[in-house]
Amino acid sequence: MDYQNLILNTKSVREYKKDTIDIQKLKIIKEYAENCIKIDDNIKIDVRILSNTESYISLYGIAGYKGNMIDAPHYIIILSEKKPYYIENAGYIGQNMILKATELGIASCWITFSDSQVVKDCLNILSDKEVVALIALGYDANAPQKGTITSFHTDCKIDLDEMVYIDKWGNGADASILEQRGLLEAFAFSKFAPSALNGQPWRFLLTGGKAILAIKKDKNTNVYEQKIDTGIIMFVFQAIVSSTLFDLQWKLEQPVDFIKIPKEFEIVGYCMV
Repeated sequence: MDYQNLILNTKSVREYKKDTIDIQKLKIIKEYAENCIKIDDNIKIDVRILSNTESYISLYGIAGYKGNMIDAPHYIIILSEKKPYYIENAGYIGQNMILKATELGIASCWITFSDSQVVKDCLNILSDKEVVALIALGYDANAPQKGTITSFHTDCKIDLDEMVYIDKWGNGADASILEQRGLLEAFAFSKFAPSALNGQPWRFLLTGGKAILAIKKDKNTNVYEQKIDTGIIMFVFQAIVSSTLFDLQWKLEQPVDFIKIPKEFEIVGYCMV
């Protein structure tokens, strides 16, 4: 996939046309999820795509920001067995599916929820796996007409030197240095990754040949949302690096060498760059 173009042309859509998506396109998205790269291939998942009539009324008041369920023609449900980093893995897979949907001309949006079992009960899902992701799918009701120039990311508020530090925390990265290291594109596109409440909680520290990822602990988001955000940013960064430089692998653990960071942040992983 052309990850750069897809990232620039993906936005969170909350209002959808009533038109349903061709069943063949839904099949492509589902099969893509089953075979795409993941954080951990050993975590078993189950991807389902449900219709509006199967889901919307049942989930109203249960899912969506403050219970305001998004009215879309279809919904992706990702179920997963519970293993270490299974939620991060779902965020990683879900964002990959969203870019695939964008490639097919389909809009999407992450939908929040608080209780996996309640979602399963409402949708009559019988599974020993846990619901780890819920994503709306459909056609944007407010899509610009062909030929109209738009910018989907005017609300992106974090600067590179806020997001990326070099050698020590707070030492903001200069774009020219990142370009010399071949990492400018990866970080520039990472700014566009979606996050809960558009909080953009991620920070990167480049030191000792590693890109260390830290996530801010925010009282306005819960642990589940922070872990989904972790998986999303890991996917976006890895997708750009792997398509422009080399194959990259995340390690979901603290680096051996001690790294001092503010207490409101938590190191969630690192990769060699």
